[in-house]
Amino acid sequence: MKEGGLKRQAMITAGSGALVRLMGFGLRLWVSRLMGAEALGVAELAASAHALAVTPGAAGIPGAVSRLAAKAKSEKDAAGVLRCGRKMALRLGLAVSLLFLLLSPWIARLLGDGRTLPALLLFSPCPLLIALSCAYDGYFFGRGRALPPNLSELGEQIVRLLTVAAFAILIPRLNAAGRAGVIALGALLGESAGLWIVKRMAKGLPVPDKAADGGLRRQIRRLSLPLILNRLCHAGLRSLCALVIPLRLMAGGASHAEALSRLGMLNGMVMPLMFLPGLLTGALSAVGGPAAARCQSRRAERRLAGKMLSVSLLAGCGCALALHLLSPLLAARLYRLPELTALIRKACPLSVLLAAQMTVSGLMTGLGLQKKALFSALPGSAATLLFTWLWTPGQGIAGAVEASLLGHGLTLMCCLIYLGSRLAKKQENR
Repeated sequence: MKEGGLKRQAMITAGSGALVRLMGFGLRLWVSRLMGAEALGVAELAASAHALAVTPGAAGIPGAVSRLAAKAKSEKDAAGVLRCGRKMALRLGLAVSLLFLLLSPWIARLLGDGRTLPALLLFSPCPLLIALSCAYDGYFFGRGRALPPNLSELGEQIVRLLTVAAFAILIPRLNAAGRAGVIALGALLGESAGLWIVKRMAKGLPVPDKAADGGLRRQIRRLSLPLILNRLCHAGLRSLCALVIPLRLMAGGASHAEALSRLGMLNGMVMPLMFLPGLLTGALSAVGGPAAARCQSRRAERRLAGKMLSVSLLAGCGCALALHLLSPLLAARLYRLPELTALIRKACPLSVLLAAQMTVSGLMTGLGLQKKALFSALPGSAATLLFTWLWTPGQGIAGAVEASLLGHGLTLMCCLIYLGSRLAKKQENR
């Protein structure tokens, strides 16, 4: 039984997301003040590897489960989709977690800072926990039940916040490695709590038939692979940029500590502001993808796409304008770093690009255009990495921002071309 229409689901998701982001933003703000930009830079280095590790389970399986659950004719069929998705998530997540644990010392050396090792070790169980949680999330969103995933995310963030706060207060004199490890411990305990909540809310589902499992597994694999590769592209880009930016800053004359501080300022302070429209566009993407999968005609697809894109562009432009006007206040009062003002203003257009890109990505997943989304991400990621390498030594951290603007703009343009081509087709019946 669905909890409501698209608007209600989006409101539930957006409201929960706003609360979660508010807590996350408060945590980042407090951590940046308490731990300093260098410790935050160490944590961001470890988080970049963690983001790459969780991608296989967090990207493909939930999108595939969501699409198939949305198209299922009965709750029993949808429960079969969840069971197959959960089994695949368990196997994939367990393999990635074990591999990440074994490779953590080597990854720390690759990142160029041994202080990341404690955080990497604590992050290692997360790929398994996140893969399982995302399989449940995909099922609930596919069936139009937005409440369980959002309660799970809310519980996860509360536990994360309490964990980091408790350790920061009880053990205030930790070094940079210890502080980064506390952030990773908060993530681990939070993901565990989120999985427990969503599993509890999935109790009572009908028992599915096993006869269709083979076909469902093949469909999930077919739908998952392009989504996994697409997300790996983005996560790999983040990891590579986290490596390249400090190196290129040092090539431009910065010290190692200063380079890590600049990375912490960009990824830990400025970029969370650029993702603020995601409070709304993330909700649109989560509920709009399954809604697109249920559309029965091109006209319905075009109407849904028009509404979603209009809202996302409005949210992105409004956020960009507000950030530009409030940047001196945010830099001086929130972060106590007045030098962030220029960086925030330069990055403002990213909020528009990211808002639109998130919405378009959800639409393309719902419409079965996963491969097209992957093809769109490749040139944008390559451009971002290339121009980060070229522009950062001469322009400093601002060069990395300009490279990111170029790359995200190129990716969005390619996605819109593919999406527009699909929606322009005259065939009405899907």
